[in-house]
Amino acid sequence: MKNTHVDKDRRTLEAIGHIYCAAHHEGEKDAAGLCPDCRSTIDATLQRATDCPFGHEHNCQDCTVHCQRGEAQERILEIMRYAAPRMMYKHPIMAAGYLRKKLRSKE
Repeated sequence: MKNTHVDKDRRTLEAIGHIYCAAHHEGEKDAAGLCPDCRSTIDATLQRATDCPFGHEHNCQDCTVHCQRGEAQERILEIMRYAAPRMMYKHPIMAAGYLRKKLRSKE
């Protein structure tokens, strides 16, 4: 089950990263539309999710223990703050899934 959560988060984070990267970075990008810096941030975040001691069932921001600290946490927060509100327009189904997951974590 853990891999299912991480696989879904990979697609969502890549979509969010693409929105952010398209607006902030130029130059060479991978198949998902991410520059090397954004790719490394997304990959590091997903690695932390894979290693989550709680099985990564909820949103990281709602967790009592934050796996990422310092620059890595600031970087993913910067990406999320910019791109998450724009997800409703670019990827409404993914955004609805994220909100559903967030509501479940509040129960």
